[in-house]
Amino acid sequence: MHTRRLTSWGGLMMAFMLIVSCAGHVVFHNTQPVDTKAWHMKDTLEFAVHIDDTLSLHELYLDVRNTTDYPYSNLFLFMDIEFPGGRVLRDTLECILAARDGSWTGKGIGRIKSNRFLFRDDVWFPDKGVYTFKVSQGMRYEKLTGISDIGIRIERK
Repeated sequence: MHTRRLTSWGGLMMAFMLIVSCAGHVVFHNTQPVDTKAWHMKDTLEFAVHIDDTLSLHELYLDVRNTTDYPYSNLFLFMDIEFPGGRVLRDTLECILAARDGSWTGKGIGRIKSNRFLFRDDVWFPDKGVYTFKVSQGMRYEKLTGISDIGIRIERK
């Protein structure tokens, strides 16, 4: 009986340590709401990230929350990454929000669906300082409805 209790306790401790160690890999995570009426083509969301680690590799993720009223199956985004020295790197990202059959790819119950997309793997930050991530919609519509939140997540590999 005593051994079984120790085994259960040891299993709980291992699970706790695994959760804590995984959470330690998150360098940055922030989500910003998009205007509830519409995401205007000229509206940009900015995320300022202070980076101290210039040795490790990182994974960059984009979080997208959309409503089931979103009228398209995909979402194109422009991502500008401004380095501490002022250099800017631009990416165009396509996020698939619905399958070919029209079913939403994201998780969630009800009207809101959440997706996380890996948009860059094995990223090395060459300089210490603040990196600014600027995200704008690239759907070629002046006003885009149905996107509720955009987030950036950076994890150390």
